[in-house]
Amino acid sequence: MLTPEQVTAWGWRIPFLLGIGIGFAGLYIRKHVTAPEASTEAERPKSPILEAFRNEWRAMLRIIGINVVNAVGFYMIFVYAASWLKAHAHYTRAEALDINSLNMMAMLILIPIFAILSDKIGRKPILLTAVIGLLALTYPLLNLMHSGNEIHTLLGQFGFAVLVAMIFGVYPAAMVEMVAPRVRVSALSVGYNMCLGIFGGTTPLICTYLITTSHDDMALAFYLMAAAVVSLITLLLTKEPMKTYQPSANSAALAD
Repeated sequence: MLTPEQVTAWGWRIPFLLGIGIGFAGLYIRKHVTAPEASTEAERPKSPILEAFRNEWRAMLRIIGINVVNAVGFYMIFVYAASWLKAHAHYTRAEALDINSLNMMAMLILIPIFAILSDKIGRKPILLTAVIGLLALTYPLLNLMHSGNEIHTLLGQFGFAVLVAMIFGVYPAAMVEMVAPRVRVSALSVGYNMCLGIFGGTTPLICTYLITTSHDDMALAFYLMAAAVVSLITLLLTKEPMKTYQPSANSAALAD
């Protein structure tokens, strides 16, 4: 809604100020959520990170494998897509950002719905559906986005919003359940952030390289499909339930 001059002068600060609210929300949750397992845990490890690499490296690899499609998919469809639509589907920057913003809003609505559903039917069925969907539908959905028709582009990205929301709604709980409580934070944060940094952060660069070298605007589809294959194999090798942590009756009462 701001002019380029307003954004440059002061508007760029607004997202950072709003981000402070996220920090306070996280602090509130952390202070009010009971961690029942802490009362039954043995002495804390002297070096959680070393113990995580020593004892939970398989879980960390599973976390990386499952998140490859999430990292590549989100950065490609909701970060790089605005530039891609402008450069290769001939939308204005404003039109591309409008389409992107509407679909991100839709995704935010869908995430808690899939989270609730995963509590009822399990994490793995939803994750498998999302990953297989991305493997099968990435090319046709990107083709819709590339059509130059605003409605088709909106619907194509909405298809991705549904599939990515399925992953976003499930993978946080799935990752927590895959790691032993004793070193959960260390193992999960290293595995997750390594994956996001290596595969997610480099996705726009790789997409640009693939399009430039192949002279095919749709070349980026094959990168997301390859990521889906990696995550699909990881999921097929991961048992359900994923080491699900079940609090004791005592712990549940404590939490109440």
